[in-house]
Amino acid sequence: MVAIVAGTNTVVTPMPGGGWRIEKVGGADGVYDAAAASAAAIAGDFALRAVDLSAGNSFLFGVSEAPDGNDGFVEMRFALWLDGGEAYVFENGVHIPPRLPTGGTAWITRIGDVVRYHAGARPDEAAPMRSVTGAGGALWFDATIRPLGGTFSARFETPGAWSHGRAGASGALAIGIGG
Repeated sequence: MVAIVAGTNTVVTPMPGGGWRIEKVGGADGVYDAAAASAAAIAGDFALRAVDLSAGNSFLFGVSEAPDGNDGFVEMRFALWLDGGEAYVFENGVHIPPRLPTGGTAWITRIGDVVRYHAGARPDEAAPMRSVTGAGGALWFDATIRPLGGTFSARFETPGAWSHGRAGASGALAIGIGG
């Protein structure tokens, strides 16, 4: 499991069964001034799931080559913004259409050098939003939250049989220290 650590204005706690609960506990309400990042880089295939745990929440989660643990999202290479029950793709701080309803759960998956964004309970059943190639190398989890008290869970999983249409595919989640 990839450890996620608190940055500015957040508390991060482990959840039963795996994953991490990330909550904004300080800073200004309505401002992206709370952050969390992984303690190590992720190399290889992964499935990153985020679940909204609070009403009125607005947060971005994703991966980047070098998260600085700040309160922004411009450094996130691949990210999803969950706001008002919808998911929006952001890459390097820029919104890329479309937007889709999430049901409170969204995914970012990487198989090989392909990143895909999904909105819904499971990647194999969720609405695909976008695919991007050229996403090899080590990536770090990165997140930011807007509302005071905003909370979500994040969990890295190894891709299973749903892995980008490769029936029976499986992957190992490799963790590397350094960037």
